[in-house]
Amino acid sequence: MPDVTFMVSDLADVEESEKLERALVRLKFVDLANVDPEKGLVAVSFEGGEEELERIEGAIEEAGYKAKPSPGADPDVD
Repeated sequence: MPDVTFMVSDLADVEESEKLERALVRLKFVDLANVDPEKGLVAVSFEGGEEELERIEGAIEEAGYKAKPSPGADPDVD
């Protein structure tokens, strides 16, 4: 099961973080989502590949946040 961490801006509080976690775990292929609003990080464990990863990023953006893979999480990101 792949794991990915996104840097997410504008996570204001715990309530927003919990809403984002619930939105992510509603995706059938997501096993676990953990949002850390203080660090601006979203960690996701999921089954699948690039298509599922894009859908996770899309769900974060649909929730109103800008997301990008954290450095080290993606070999194409410095």
